[in-house]
Amino acid sequence: MVNRVLIALVLLGMAGCDLLAPSDNSPYNHIFREEEAHLTDDASSPFCDFSIDYTCLNAENDSIAMLVNQAIQREWLGDDYATLLPEEAVDSFMHVYIRDYRKEVGELYWADKSRATSEEEIPNWYHQTYSLVTFVEEGHGGTINASANYFVDMGGAHPNQWSRWMNFDFETGIHLTQEEVFLPSAKTDIEKILLDKLMKHVSEQHPEENVTSLEDLQQLGYLQLTNMYIPDNFLLGKEAVLFLFNRYDIAPYAAGEIVLEVPYEEIGPYLKN
Repeated sequence: MVNRVLIALVLLGMAGCDLLAPSDNSPYNHIFREEEAHLTDDASSPFCDFSIDYTCLNAENDSIAMLVNQAIQREWLGDDYATLLPEEAVDSFMHVYIRDYRKEVGELYWADKSRATSEEEIPNWYHQTYSLVTFVEEGHGGTINASANYFVDMGGAHPNQWSRWMNFDFETGIHLTQEEVFLPSAKTDIEKILLDKLMKHVSEQHPEENVTSLEDLQQLGYLQLTNMYIPDNFLLGKEAVLFLFNRYDIAPYAAGEIVLEVPYEEIGPYLKN
């Protein structure tokens, strides 16, 4: 598998092609599904705007790629979808999600509709959105980077947005967790690096502030409920290790998603390999 995937990556890169574009020779499989799923047969009824833009490895006759796909399906879609073929998993997930939306939300909608004297009295939250966009690409030193970006709007104060990052070994298909990547003795040093990177990040976001300490960060709403830590969401990128903190992980929702980039020349001494 490794040779086939690497050769394909090189050839596609030389040709200047989009690695995510569907192709018989691509190391990736791309699946796209979308549906405007109305609560009832009435086209004017509320609907869920559902879409999945899903990229995984092309696993035809390839046991390692199949292992990776099963791992990311388990993480991104759920245990029930792990052993299905990717296209079957996406279609099944979509079917179940829309079925549950129509059943669970539909019951509330019909109750409200029976009481309402006009459409204006029916709450807007019955209109919902589910979006999942995933990426798989070559990472650093024979690794596979996988990421999933979720956007779910169920009519609350604001949408829920989060991402999940994973890394896999090309040779074995093993999910590379913190324990496989970072030296146990390096925890404190890496956390110090991340704290420094966070101060730099916040300084760029708030140039009017003088952010030079943990206390300065806390004054701006960062790290008020937790100490700095190494997140499970990280990618072994080609030039650097990227660390992801989702909304609410270390800062308020308004701070958005935070990505801290640490070049290999800086973090290299703390990696196992």
